[in-house]
Amino acid sequence: MNPTHLARRFLGTLRPGGPAPADAAWADGVLTPEERPLFDRLPAHDRRHAIGVARDVDRMLGAASEPRWLAAALLHDVGKQEARFSVPGRVLATLLVLARGRDRVAAWSGGWRGRVGAYARHGDIGAAEIRAVGGREEAAVWAEAHHRPAGTWPALGWPPEVLHALDAADNA
Repeated sequence: MNPTHLARRFLGTLRPGGPAPADAAWADGVLTPEERPLFDRLPAHDRRHAIGVARDVDRMLGAASEPRWLAAALLHDVGKQEARFSVPGRVLATLLVLARGRDRVAAWSGGWRGRVGAYARHGDIGAAEIRAVGGREEAAVWAEAHHRPAGTWPALGWPPEVLHALDAADNA
């Protein structure tokens, strides 16, 4: 995890309000009716972040941009809601993941530690939620893969420029 990215994400959480109406309408045009409720339940700061990521992916891919890649960008963090953390709890969970390792923390269960474990597993949780509502498989796959080592991504069979755009936009 990039500390500069994490600091920017934290500062972004301090700004009140949801995405601009034009951005929300754009996201609504990308997402299917099944996917939209997952996006809508995200806190305002996560919706703003997701739209920023998707807009950057769209810009980076240009003519190669497709709704399936944009949906992957918009929904990559939907599993974070399972942990039910406020911003300070998410900051602490992120620091614990950095200090202890994602795999170790992901194994935690029960009580507050279990919530931290769920936060560490948010990609897998989000993928299951996307699949459960009938969302696009690309969105589910990226939710699972986006925190895994980049060396594992070629196995997805996706164009390298798509993988680069999704990663670069999320970690900008």
